[in-house]
Amino acid sequence: MTADRTSADASSEGLRQRTNASQKAFADGADTSTSESGPQAPKDAGSRKGAVLGRTPGGRLFHVQETPDMISSIFRPDLPKTPLDYFTLFTLSVQLLLFCTLSRAHAQTFFMFYFAFWRISYNGGLGCLLVQQSKTQWLVRLVERSGWMDPKRCPRVCAWITQQLVTKMGKQYKVEVGGRALMQDMPIEYNTWLLFRSIVDTILLNDFTAYFFFGLSNLHGTRGLGMFLFVVRWAAGLLLIVFNIWVKVDAHRVVKDYAWYWGDCFFLCLQSLVFDGVYEVAPDPMYSIGYAGYYGLSLLTGSYTVLFVSLAAHASQLLFLVLFENPHMERVYGEKRPIAARVSHKHSGGAEAPPPPPESASPETIAHDLHHRLFRSDAVIFSHLDLMRATDFLLVVAFVYATVPLVLYNVGPRTALVLLCGNALGWRVYHTFGLGAALAAQSRNAWIVRHFLKFYPFADARDAVYEAFAQWKAIYNTSLVMVYASFAMLAYRCYTPVTEAWPAGTALLRHVLGVLLILLHVWSARSSYRVLGPFGWLYGDFFVAEYPRRLTYTGIYRFLNNPERTMGGAAFFGLALLSGSPLVTCAAILSTLSHWWFLSCVEGPHMRKLYGEEVRAESSVTKQMKQMARRNAFLFQNASQNGAVREVQDTLRRTQSHAKHTVDSFLAQQRPSVERLVGNTEALLIEQSDRLLHKRTGDEVRALDRTKYSVAPVASAHTHAARFHVGEAVSVRWTAPRNHSRRDWIGMYLVAAFDEAPSGRDAAGLLVTRVSSRGKWVGLAEQEWVGDQHAGAERGPLGTEGASDVNAAADQVEGVSVFRGARLPWRAGRYELRYHHDGGHDVLARSAPFDVYVERPRDPFSYSETYASLSQIVRFALADTPAPDAASAYRSDDPDDLTFWRTEQVQHIVAGIADAFDVDFSAEVVLADANVATLARNIVAAQQLMRHAPRVP
Repeated sequence: MTADRTSADASSEGLRQRTNASQKAFADGADTSTSESGPQAPKDAGSRKGAVLGRTPGGRLFHVQETPDMISSIFRPDLPKTPLDYFTLFTLSVQLLLFCTLSRAHAQTFFMFYFAFWRISYNGGLGCLLVQQSKTQWLVRLVERSGWMDPKRCPRVCAWITQQLVTKMGKQYKVEVGGRALMQDMPIEYNTWLLFRSIVDTILLNDFTAYFFFGLSNLHGTRGLGMFLFVVRWAAGLLLIVFNIWVKVDAHRVVKDYAWYWGDCFFLCLQSLVFDGVYEVAPDPMYSIGYAGYYGLSLLTGSYTVLFVSLAAHASQLLFLVLFENPHMERVYGEKRPIAARVSHKHSGGAEAPPPPPESASPETIAHDLHHRLFRSDAVIFSHLDLMRATDFLLVVAFVYATVPLVLYNVGPRTALVLLCGNALGWRVYHTFGLGAALAAQSRNAWIVRHFLKFYPFADARDAVYEAFAQWKAIYNTSLVMVYASFAMLAYRCYTPVTEAWPAGTALLRHVLGVLLILLHVWSARSSYRVLGPFGWLYGDFFVAEYPRRLTYTGIYRFLNNPERTMGGAAFFGLALLSGSPLVTCAAILSTLSHWWFLSCVEGPHMRKLYGEEVRAESSVTKQMKQMARRNAFLFQNASQNGAVREVQDTLRRTQSHAKHTVDSFLAQQRPSVERLVGNTEALLIEQSDRLLHKRTGDEVRALDRTKYSVAPVASAHTHAARFHVGEAVSVRWTAPRNHSRRDWIGMYLVAAFDEAPSGRDAAGLLVTRVSSRGKWVGLAEQEWVGDQHAGAERGPLGTEGASDVNAAADQVEGVSVFRGARLPWRAGRYELRYHHDGGHDVLARSAPFDVYVERPRDPFSYSETYASLSQIVRFALADTPAPDAASAYRSDDPDDLTFWRTEQVQHIVAGIADAFDVDFSAEVVLADANVATLARNIVAAQQLMRHAPRVP
């Protein structure tokens, strides 16, 4: 029913000390602006030796007061009650009254929905609040911003909260320390937690009581199963309930109220917690065995309704664990570990030499490289599937053909025929158009090789060619076999047995011709394979340029330029004749036509590009046919002079002309309507974008003095001008009136994006930004923004790290905000800055355009130039390293080795490589290499492969 305060790995660690992790968690996240001299201990620290110290996110230390027991504070009549306590007692009394007065059927329905309400309030309501509090201190920010604990800003609310907390905590909270009440001396994080704790008590007690009465309303007797089973059911149910009580009590003994009520979302308790007892019995006991009582009550009642409701409630609690508890524990207590670290003890020699061989590397480096060599996004069940890998392709095919027959085992004959026809046509479409498109892209720009270069690491980038070809061979051969197998199964299903005598009719002729066509197809394929060999049969010349190849016209190619064009469909028509089915005949025609498309649009252009004039224009058979036609041309000339032939030609000519005129007239009539439709659609889209992006502020914006607003980039320390390398932090100097909105923000935009956008001015001529900033923005009150929502107060620092000053003479504020990391555009181009008003898109100032550049090597095949350019990209991408104590554990003797702490760092390097070298690597490849020199060599090798340049030794 309550929160579990273990981490995901607590069960594997056994006894666990939490002090060091607790101190470290908030030491990293402490707000250093709170105190320049660091956190200060409470004034009475020396007099409270046995007290537990707490620490706020801002670094303030305080004594954690002992909190009262929930049951005693609410149910003991001699203790004072808070308004929330009275509300809790009232709701519990109402439940008891309704249980006693409602009929059994009505009680079952009411308490089921009433329990669902409180369970949703717990898992959904408290879950959302705790997620926001854990990530952004949302509850504490809300109390601070609203002034609920400030007697000057909200005296009535503050008085109510004070009465609530003093009543709950007892006389100790009235004791004055240094002239101030203890409550006022406690940090706002602690008081907010106490208030939140009272709300949790209300939800927990109502949730438990509603479930208890729901179970009682569904209580049944033996249900005709005999007294023995009834006794066993009750004994097991009571045992589970007693076990559940022990789990809760022992868990509370370990974690205390602090963790029971998620205190570490608000502050850290600097004490040691030893996770023994129930925490050694099961992982996450408060979420697993801590709900055994649900199933105990289900056994007592003997009701499936109670069982299913219990399962749903337990499932919602497990979602609470997955969506809030585990991520929160990782944020607070998780050790900072890099997502990839290549640590070695050998110097690589920098840009002058390639990295040392793996044999000379340290064990850490060998483990890193071996891991990424053995595991390359391998498929696990159906995750990481890549249909360009033969193993994954065959896995999907095997799964489909293993499961579909089980689902459709009892279909009718017509449905089975439709499925077989769809299966045959589907394989033909995939084989011809799917693989054909991939092969055409491979011919144009080595698309298949690029795919493997992008997603899979290789010791040598040239190995991607052989890997791509190996995968292609398996996929193409599988697809080819499935094309013929699926067509044969369709023909077999459509085969009509011959009932008449064989010599009579055309049955015998059909079978003879069908077998002959199949044999002709087999002979043609074998003859082609003998000439082409495996390299040509599997289209190796689309992949491997080094393989010796020569265009020869021997064997069957002596007579035919491309036997597949004339004989490639013989087997399909042979099967159609054998089956005697019009459906199979249509499928054969479609299959042959699609294969002709493949030969004309994929294979033919590649052959002409690769072999040029070596490709023979006419085959021997074609030449002989043309010579015969020339010798007998007089016969066709005489026929053309015949009147009937001329009349047919004239009729065809007139029909063609009339059809062309009709189509042209129709298009001319419909063109204005289409243009109007396009114009109206464009206007509607612009209107909708205005509603989404632009928040009108009317006279308020027009009344502002825009001369007091300005924004401009500060010159780069490297170029001494407004010209920045990709990834380099961009400092922005801005000015605004002293009464400006704290929700003002500055965005950075690609200038070219405004050329493609609609007009950027509203009806009054004011500049409005209608292009998304794509996350490239900073707020003036940077610390007051949580995501894209402003959650600040009316006071506090402006600019990045409070870099702002007040110019009293000009009645202006001047400050500096810094774009860095994910706020930067990781793409070279010409950009401008825009100062926006009050969280909207009305532009009050804009900067002159400035350049973001990337150093592109003059010689793309030069290793040294590539290394130098890549080093700059990596340096800026890894600029935001973690604390030195965490990074020192992964420091390498090789300066080229890389350690990545966040996926954003890897994505920035990927974007920089694509921009500087036109090489598309995935994040997995960069993580696997994790070395500047290795990445540089792979970039050079990839460019050599893509541009077919000679190799650099």
